[in-house]
Amino acid sequence: MNDKPGSPRAGFTLVEISVVVLILALMLTTATVRLDSYLPASRAESAARNLLSTIDLARTTAISKGVVYEVEMDLDGKRYRILTPYDRDGNLVRNREERRGLNWVELPSGVFFGTILTLSGGVVQSGTYYLPFDQIGSAEEVYIQIENEAGEGFALTAIVQALTGASSVKQGREEPSLVTEQDF
Repeated sequence: MNDKPGSPRAGFTLVEISVVVLILALMLTTATVRLDSYLPASRAESAARNLLSTIDLARTTAISKGVVYEVEMDLDGKRYRILTPYDRDGNLVRNREERRGLNWVELPSGVFFGTILTLSGGVVQSGTYYLPFDQIGSAEEVYIQIENEAGEGFALTAIVQALTGASSVKQGREEPSLVTEQDF
């Protein structure tokens, strides 16, 4: 190397390289922490989308087959599934206990069912809730609150409309508005 004063240096010193590595490490750590804050929201949204897919499948199958299909939600077990109107042999049955259930779908880690509210004033906070769809695809209007262990800011509400059975998701905890005489 040329050590004369005023001559250009080639390369970087160990101190300069260490400072750059330290700055990159700090930037990477900050990015990782911010990425973690998005994971709870995506888990809850994924759970809501999957639940709506199951609800829509039960509704459309009830319409196409002309028989009642149900979505069974196990609030304590953090899971749900479709109950078909058939037994193990493929025979049509009316008794819920004899119906064949499809595989359970588990909610993602950190996500759970909150309160299930019906338009008729029903409140379900534990146990099992059955959402039936009749031959024309209608169901009881229901608000299914999907909670997240990360906090209230990550709560979602899946809403099933009564007449059409159509479903949607809203941010936050939605509740049904009761109809009063003043609404007419």
